[in-house]
Amino acid sequence: MSNKCKEAESPVVFLKDETARQRWEMFHRAIAHAKQSNVASLDDDHDSGDTESGGPMLSIVR
Repeated sequence: MSNKCKEAESPVVFLKDETARQRWEMFHRAIAHAKQSNVASLDDDHDSGDTESGGPMLSIVR
């Protein structure tokens, strides 16, 4: 009798897959939150009527 189990049935593989799924879910939540926050900030700036801004909202660092 063989003591080997299929890779798909392995608990370690399941945990890795579940961990990866959770990381992707958290990543997508973070992106959605950032978009929502950015839109809310733009709405606040637009509603206040300020013509001068305090600087860029996002800066790209290379």
